[in-house]
Amino acid sequence: MRFDANAFFGHWPYWPLPQTDGQGVLRLMDRHGIERAAITSLRGLHGDWHEANAETFELAGNHPDRLVPIGCMSPMREGGAVALRRLVENGARGVRLYPSLLQGYSLASPFADEVTVSAGELGIPVIVATRPMMNFRFAPLPLAHVESLAARHPRTTVVLSGPNYLSEFRAACEAMSRCANLCFEIACMQGFQAVARLVEAVGADRVLFGTGMPLHAPACNVAKIDHARIEPDQRKAIAWDNACRVFGVSG
Repeated sequence: MRFDANAFFGHWPYWPLPQTDGQGVLRLMDRHGIERAAITSLRGLHGDWHEANAETFELAGNHPDRLVPIGCMSPMREGGAVALRRLVENGARGVRLYPSLLQGYSLASPFADEVTVSAGELGIPVIVATRPMMNFRFAPLPLAHVESLAARHPRTTVVLSGPNYLSEFRAACEAMSRCANLCFEIACMQGFQAVARLVEAVGADRVLFGTGMPLHAPACNVAKIDHARIEPDQRKAIAWDNACRVFGVSG
């Protein structure tokens, strides 16, 4: 059983992708044995977040047994606690923030604090990516900014997405040791037996399986989990149980 904590669909303006529509992503899930996915419209990274959320709710509503809708938001067009509550009332089980270069605001802003506090009150996670995908053309958000957000709001689960290897991997492990509310989604993580080393450093309960599809080929992250030198109960937690708990959905 696999629950992808980091899946997308829709318009990607930078280069052609082979499978971006909802049906294409569902076919990728079927091909790689992914039963459920927390999904967001790619329009939320670079376009109108209202339109992005409408697309996400429509697709997830047509496949409620497979897709869990994750909202996105920016300070523009009245983003904030009130809008987040409406998203949750419509079924969103998390919210993604894309600060810095993608949407031009800081995680130290009142908007980021307002949304993170509200997310904790609503029982949903805040997902912050240091990069949208594993491609070095995107300048990464400093991981310290995400750690600071998590430290300021210990009652909110913050999902860190995007760290890669070497210094980024070490910084992520150190941040998780200081912030018990910080989780790590592995789609961009590379390195030999990195999953096993991550589990050794921080435990399995805050590690989430994610693919980043269709920006990434899902097979890469399926292989990371399937071949990780970890115990079966740890593999199950990462592949399925942790996402069910973080997103508050039934297993």
